[in-house]
Amino acid sequence: MTADKVSRYMVPQRWVHYDPSDIFHLLIEAKTAGGVLNQMPYLPQWIEEAHAEQLRLEAAGTSRIEGAQFTQREQDEALAPTLNATTGLTHSQRQLRAADATYRWLRSRPAEQPVSADFIREIHRRIVTGCDDDHCEPGGTRPDGWNVTFGTPRCRGAEGGRECRAAFDGLAAAIAGEFRRHDRLIQAIAAHYHIGAMHPFGDGNGRTARALEAFMLRRAGVNDVIMVSLSNYYYEHKDEYLTALHETRKNGHDLTPFLKFALPAVAERCNAVAETIATNHRQVLFREFARSLFGKLRSPRRRVLAQRQLEILEILLDAGPTEPPDLIVRGRALYLGLKYPDRAMVRDLFGLLELSAIILDQGRIGANLDWPQLFAESELLDRYENMPSAASTTHPAMVQLSRLLGRR
Repeated sequence: MTADKVSRYMVPQRWVHYDPSDIFHLLIEAKTAGGVLNQMPYLPQWIEEAHAEQLRLEAAGTSRIEGAQFTQREQDEALAPTLNATTGLTHSQRQLRAADATYRWLRSRPAEQPVSADFIREIHRRIVTGCDDDHCEPGGTRPDGWNVTFGTPRCRGAEGGRECRAAFDGLAAAIAGEFRRHDRLIQAIAAHYHIGAMHPFGDGNGRTARALEAFMLRRAGVNDVIMVSLSNYYYEHKDEYLTALHETRKNGHDLTPFLKFALPAVAERCNAVAETIATNHRQVLFREFARSLFGKLRSPRRRVLAQRQLEILEILLDAGPTEPPDLIVRGRALYLGLKYPDRAMVRDLFGLLELSAIILDQGRIGANLDWPQLFAESELLDRYENMPSAASTTHPAMVQLSRLLGRR
């Protein structure tokens, strides 16, 4: 490729400039979503579980954007906490493990820690050590003669040596000065963009940029209570991500295109995590409602049946909408010793379906989390106590359940 077809890097005259009117509503939506997430009541275990999932998504997403490929098994293997050495892991797995360790380290740092040149270098050192340090100095900017091209269309990073060092130091100074005149969400996204645009390191620039953004989002209040994975969003929208980066650079580092891409990502992922927490709340309410309802049954026989049904509901709450074969395996122990276990399971599910406690959707069986809001407890008690002990095998719901469960 000829040099005139490669976009050369120009050190910004202003590090943070954009059209405020063009991104105002997006900024408000992102800040609102982050604020709602941080104000939601939660149990510590929910946050621990959600944070672990977001961390996994973040490490995997930032590695996959760079072309790393690994299966779910390889991902689990690379992130296993008991792994004492990286010998035997593929390059992609080592990148993933280094990214995971870097994000965990960043999570341990104070949110208000100054973002200095040394701090960014340390992020880079950690992100490439053990995976790319054989061809890239950890924490070192590119020296004289080491130039890089990247992206589509092709772009050239800052010239190795003096220009690269000056651009990198200029960005660090801007983060400590010019950036502070802007909203902290914009600061985080701007830092991400500029590391990617100048490519100050020999490798790991994108991973460093996204890790720095994740840290700075904590200062913006987005990653305060729980980490929100933007890297996974960027991976899922990789073409739009790369286009927004290119458009911003082509327009003289006018951040508007990249902000218009990244701010909705913040809102979407905050809303998704908030929905997960809201689902946890609904599950707690569902459990309490079911236990209260079945605990008030008058008939001893009904209480025995209800205990199995409560166990089935617990399985569905833990697993989510479940394929019938999986439900059979998970619930098999509940029916040991019964003369006709298959019929008993169908009957129990039919009862829950008649009470609207479960739903059938596209061949999957799931708990109806809206159930506590649909009926008064007294109404359901009457329906349950008066329910026939054995439903007709020709009842449409019985036929469907029998078919789904593979029963005759």
